[in-house]
Amino acid sequence: MNQTPHSFTDLKRLVSHAMSQSFESEGFSPLVGRIFGLLLFAPEPVSLQSMAEQLGVSKAAVSVQVRTLERNSMCQKLTSSSDRKDYYYIADDVNATALRSTKQKMDAMTQQVQSTLSAMETLTDIAPDEQNSFQAAKRRFEESVAMYGLISSKLEGLEEEWLLVRQQLYEGQNGKEIT
Repeated sequence: MNQTPHSFTDLKRLVSHAMSQSFESEGFSPLVGRIFGLLLFAPEPVSLQSMAEQLGVSKAAVSVQVRTLERNSMCQKLTSSSDRKDYYYIADDVNATALRSTKQKMDAMTQQVQSTLSAMETLTDIAPDEQNSFQAAKRRFEESVAMYGLISSKLEGLEEEWLLVRQQLYEGQNGKEIT
């Protein structure tokens, strides 16, 4: 956040903008980030209509984009039988989910790169004019396997460690245990 907020409203606006940019850099619609930012500050579940009004977009647009958050376990849906509306809120374990997702991505990338490297090692017919390209690619794939493996090993156990830290943050507050 480059600007200093002068009010809570400014802070929410700046966070919404930052979330929009962050989610867009990950290949999501900027609206996904704006919805996530809105839900971060919501003290209770928010309806699609309310989100649409607060964000100045259509309810249909919010409905489509909030499902992206839901599919990625970044928010949860609560259906109300009294008014037949769907409400959304940030999942309590959103940070643990982010860690798990990052580790799964690293593991998948490691497997993909390792698979490519294994295939390269079985090749027997490499034309002389492709030798330099083959060697360069092989070196890059070996480095990638090592890098993704390193990242994955650093993430090993981090989710459990985070859950302990999270528990300690709230010990003694409200007399209830965080799950």
